Amino acid sequence: MYTRNSNACSTPLRPRPLVTALALAAGSALLIGCLGGGGGSSDRGERGERATVTLANGEVRGRVADDTLIWHGIPYAQAPVGELRWRAPQPPEDWSGTLDARERGPECVQAETTTRWQRTSTMVGDEDCLTVDIYRPDRAGFADEALPVYVWIHGGSNNFGTAKQYDGSTLANHSDVVVVVVQYRLGPLGWFFHPAVQTNGADPLSDSGNFGTLDTIRALEWVQDNIAAFGGDPDNVTITGESAGGHNVLNLLVSPEAGGGLFHRAMSQSGSMNTRSTAAARNSANQHVEWLIRLLEDRKTPDAPISADQARQMREEMEAAGTLGEYLRAAQGHDLYQAVVNYSSLSAYGAIEDGTVIPEGGWIPRFTSGEFNNVPVILGANEYEQKSFMPLYGGAVKGLLPQVPSPPDKSWLDLLDVAFEGTQTLDEVLPTQKDRDTYELTGYYGGRSWRAKYVDQLAALISQHQPQTYAYDFRWGTASGPAPFNFIYGAGHASDISFFFGTGNGLFDLPFTEQNEAGRRDLQLAMMSYLADFARDGDPNGDFTQDLPTWSSWTPTAGQDKLIVFDATEEAADISLSDEALTLPAVRLAWAEAMDEAGLSPQEKATLQSLFGQGDSYSTP
Repeated sequence: MYTRNSNACSTPLRPRPLVTALALAAGSALLIGCLGGGGGSSDRGERGERATVTLANGEVRGRVADDTLIWHGIPYAQAPVGELRWRAPQPPEDWSGTLDARERGPECVQAETTTRWQRTSTMVGDEDCLTVDIYRPDRAGFADEALPVYVWIHGGSNNFGTAKQYDGSTLANHSDVVVVVVQYRLGPLGWFFHPAVQTNGADPLSDSGNFGTLDTIRALEWVQDNIAAFGGDPDNVTITGESAGGHNVLNLLVSPEAGGGLFHRAMSQSGSMNTRSTAAARNSANQHVEWLIRLLEDRKTPDAPISADQARQMREEMEAAGTLGEYLRAAQGHDLYQAVVNYSSLSAYGAIEDGTVIPEGGWIPRFTSGEFNNVPVILGANEYEQKSFMPLYGGAVKGLLPQVPSPPDKSWLDLLDVAFEGTQTLDEVLPTQKDRDTYELTGYYGGRSWRAKYVDQLAALISQHQPQTYAYDFRWGTASGPAPFNFIYGAGHASDISFFFGTGNGLFDLPFTEQNEAGRRDLQLAMMSYLADFARDGDPNGDFTQDLPTWSSWTPTAGQDKLIVFDATEEAADISLSDEALTLPAVRLAWAEAMDEAGLSPQEKATLQSLFGQGDSYSTP
């Protein structure tokens, strides 16, 4: 077990005093403040003047919050509206005067999603949303610095999420980096492959349908042109993202359009989702169009809604007449989302294998051949990834498997009441040992399947061409989290974000308690320190982590350490190395054997593995 008695995270780290110097510099009160992620602000005097910088397109004014300079909502591209909807992003236009970047800008168009990841019927956001938020340590003369740049691409299945969810203050100060948080087009506005809005080859980038992917590339181009004004080094850019953000990081690694030195290191946290063939993307776009037609037609005659067949016929007629493109561009952005919510459900929007932005065949051929943007990489997953989703899928599971769980009037959806409201107990929802075993085995082996596919398999391929390939397994929350959180969620999907950022209250704002405070703060500091070293030279071992365990790179050699395990007791970080390598077939076999021992039927086994086992293929035919 590793133990370190440091309680500070926001003291600026100049040229590079040792991490242990932080413990001498500040007490625990500093960490408490920085984990709050904001604090008081002042825009007056010399510090306020430092928050005004001149960029390629004009002057921008940010704000000062405690020891951090912050700029919100800086445009990195023109608003993708009108003729620019479903077009590759264009560089921003110059502005006159001083752009006020002291308040957060609007999120991109999406269906409102609660902090429990449940959809509402309310549409929020604006199409004019292609902006970045920037955080950096506050000190005089920063424009002459060249700090590492940490670019964060948020998650959310590529259909929800916003820069508003993230505060880069603690990370910027602890790791002495410039943090850039990127917003990008989402859902049917971000990934839409249909000839009605394409250019017949005149603009291959726009014809790709990968508008959200192109937005992240445009943001990196903006960083190259402007980050020096914030004291960032354009020759030292690390791209990072979680979930769909991790998917987007992997897309940037294989995209020819993202080469040329736009980034120099990459980290994918719980990256997932398959890329899609153009045939699959076209079918999806047809469905989106038909849902939109139904929405708009049903508004005209709410007492006589049209059928799905009628909507398909109308789509085909407009395609034949050449009027569908005009119809789609005239639609409101919110309606494009509302149509999906009203007539279907929002699914993940994987990138499209168009052959220009994303290679045909997706990631695997490129990582196998070595034809990718070859930079040092970190790949990671959480031990119980699927448990963050399993309560949300409770109704679907109950529909397919009426005996899961055994009470006829309960489903895994009731676990939301157990976790958040306390109106039910775990024993009421999962009363038998088989009920608990079924939930636990699905969460554990579903999480191991996730890691096998999106960490171990990719690391084995990438490491053949990039020796600085690192992997992690995040396990905090299962042992140190409070009950019943530790069983319902544990180290679930997205639980590592609060540790790499050093802010927030943990997954769903549930697990951080006074009892586990010392250990998880220690782990937060350690994980930010590994990332600080990685952002400097592609090696997570260095001055920041000199008194931490050495993080070994991935190796195919059996019996040698392959990845680092992040966990903590209630008192201290518990960091270790593991030589374990997972494969999907081996995980599935172990899962099946464990379900046999728990008494699950063949149908139960097959259904749960199908729903939570990640599948075999990376490319959707």
